[in-house]
Amino acid sequence: MNYRWIILGVITFCIFSYGVVFQSIPPILPILIKTLRISYAEAGVLMSLFTLPKFLISLPGGILVDRYGARAIGIASLTIMSIGTGIVASGNDYWILVCGRFLAGMGAAGMVVVGGKGVTSWFYDREIGFSMGIFNLSMPLATVLSLNLMGVIAYQSHWRVSILISLILSLIALILFFIFFKNLTQTKEKNYLTGISLKIKSAGKGIWLVGITWGLFNAGLISFITFGPDYFTNLGMDTAKAGLLSSYPMWGGVILSPFVGILIDKLGKKWLFVSVGCGGMAFFLILISFFPQKATIFAILIGVFVAILTPAIFSLPAELLPESLMGFGFGIHGTSLGIGISLGPYIIGLLRDLTGDYLISFIAMATFSALGILPMLLLRTMKSYK
Repeated sequence: MNYRWIILGVITFCIFSYGVVFQSIPPILPILIKTLRISYAEAGVLMSLFTLPKFLISLPGGILVDRYGARAIGIASLTIMSIGTGIVASGNDYWILVCGRFLAGMGAAGMVVVGGKGVTSWFYDREIGFSMGIFNLSMPLATVLSLNLMGVIAYQSHWRVSILISLILSLIALILFFIFFKNLTQTKEKNYLTGISLKIKSAGKGIWLVGITWGLFNAGLISFITFGPDYFTNLGMDTAKAGLLSSYPMWGGVILSPFVGILIDKLGKKWLFVSVGCGGMAFFLILISFFPQKATIFAILIGVFVAILTPAIFSLPAELLPESLMGFGFGIHGTSLGIGISLGPYIIGLLRDLTGDYLISFIAMATFSALGILPMLLLRTMKSYK
């Protein structure tokens, strides 16, 4: 069973590559807006379309992972993500970039389900909090590096160079996954349609509440990361500093996630960790909008609450579902995430276009996050919840 640590490492790198592909756009948004002559809302679509497939295919993807195993779906997902990223890197106009981002998002949607299923299967009922803490290092680290390096690289060379770097990482992830990943368990269903019906009935309400919270939280967080560089640039910061400041909410995950995971394993009460994370992020997003001169400390504190929430919310499926339904559970996770971060950046960008500044946009980001507390309170009242 020591091989599970190799599995954890491979999956973590795969999600890291997905994170770099996803976050390669925000640092170069100012360049794309000027070069392609697009609006802020259209720029937000480049983020939203990447995440839209999570809404469309995460749930059926989770069922396919349960049926055919994480290895086959993971290889297909990473291949599709790489092809889509290659299209973006070679695109010459906005609509080519739109198509490439959507295709890359299809692959990423499958990989997120595969990652959650893979880690949970190998760490089911043992060190799940700690393993999810490690697993959740990947996305914050990818975001931090992307926001701090991609914009600088783009301004010193060309925006395509930043996209090419993300393509190289996704290809490396594909190779590592192909060589090292193994299925621990694999469910074979004789009747696929019956399997879907049974999964929906068996999953229960709890996992849907987890998904709703995850979608709302990310609608706020990803919107901040998407438009933060532009917001801080408009305040007079240079590109490097604006990217660094926008990445601070992810630093907490890089530094604190494994320790929070250990704490979760000891204390339980995952719903409380998630609720505190949602409330804390909402509070400091409001403060940034009214006191931008103190944005640095507020953004760092947001990172603390991101680190409190993420290991807990990724550990909840193991508490609510049997291992045989884990792919389906993370499909719900991914679907809700896709809805949240497809609508979030578009709504925030549209509010920026309509109002001419970011005040209402930041209030909307905070509202998204605060609403994520309600499903957790409902989960706490359920008799089936441990």
